[in-house]
Amino acid sequence: MPHQKFQSDAIKPRYAKGRISALGVNSVYPRTPWVAAWWSTAFPGFGHMFLGKYLHGFALIIWELVVNSQARLNIAIALSFLGRFEEAKAQINQEWFLLYVAVYVYSIWDSYRCAVEIKKSHVLSEIEDAPIAPSDVSFFDVVILDKKNPWMGFVWSAFTPGLGQLYAGSTVVGTFVLVWWIFVCYKASAVRAWLYSFLGDFSRAAAIVDWQWFLFLPSMYVFAIYQAYTAVNENNILFDIEQTRYLRVRAANLGQRNTIENGTIQIIATFDHSPFVEMVIHDIEKLGVPPRDIVVLPLENLDSDTHIIDTIDRVDGRSNLDGAMMGGTIFMVLGAIYGFVWLWGPVIWGLIGLVVGFFLGLIIELVLNKKKPKVLSGRKSEVIIRATCKASLQDQLVKTLKSRRASGFVIMPQE
Repeated sequence: MPHQKFQSDAIKPRYAKGRISALGVNSVYPRTPWVAAWWSTAFPGFGHMFLGKYLHGFALIIWELVVNSQARLNIAIALSFLGRFEEAKAQINQEWFLLYVAVYVYSIWDSYRCAVEIKKSHVLSEIEDAPIAPSDVSFFDVVILDKKNPWMGFVWSAFTPGLGQLYAGSTVVGTFVLVWWIFVCYKASAVRAWLYSFLGDFSRAAAIVDWQWFLFLPSMYVFAIYQAYTAVNENNILFDIEQTRYLRVRAANLGQRNTIENGTIQIIATFDHSPFVEMVIHDIEKLGVPPRDIVVLPLENLDSDTHIIDTIDRVDGRSNLDGAMMGGTIFMVLGAIYGFVWLWGPVIWGLIGLVVGFFLGLIIELVLNKKKPKVLSGRKSEVIIRATCKASLQDQLVKTLKSRRASGFVIMPQE
């Protein structure tokens, strides 16, 4: 049970669950430490962005772009995979490379450490039952915490990295990702390479690409998709947490009537967490039903299975897409490297590597997972509403429940 009950979001908690502002939406949500460490391994800064530590992430990403390019490390990595070791050693700028090592190791270590600390902070924020302001209106923006489809974030970032983050409500993060993607594509001559590849001119595509900058793109592309997907999922969780707290505080502040008097009925309905829950409460009150006769409580879902694909209706916080996206990153990088010497060029082989790595990573996750996962997370009712009202209001009440998308309802029989 919560240690301290907050009645107003104006009270500043010791451990915050999240924050909504014109800059974006962020939350203290427990992330898997080894997943954060992996993304820092793939690209320093990504692990911190995955955790919501965006300022750290931005600094390390800029550092990676500058120091890696000056050390010419990507070219050396590509030549090493192709077996051209002497050329690889000749490419490296040793002074810049020595500057690179310490920060790279720090990025991995610190992202893992931060993930552990964020888990602790999340537990303490749950004990404190701290409130979250679900909207922020400023001169620059109107930000509202609502339920969104994580696959829309996935798809928009697949078209152009950064768009999925903007869809998720992260204005600063989306802008940063969009700018860095355009900059690296320009430096790598990637757009012309894609054009030549899809026109079938593979040799010309491979010839114009700058290896050093092009090899940044696979990790950046896959992470942008993954981060947009998880950001929407975590915002959905934050919405559920905020509404659950609001409904519990409301129930504690109102008296409950447990008997059905003559001439009255009880209607019980179920809803998913959404703005419609609070709208329907207001609608029922407008019909003349006293607030204390409207009991609204969140349900505790018992399904703890791991799902391959999370949806807007059910988010379990742990997805087998973690391993799939990691596999996609690794094989996309390898496909891009070997694509410089294979027939179809780095773009086509990079995309093939993305698909192959995605499914290979997914298979490995399924094999290692002890529980039998479900493909789709099922739709579940998450809020129950019980309204006691005059029998004459029955039809209007049922119409209101339907208009506000109730999952189902029942009229309690008279004894």
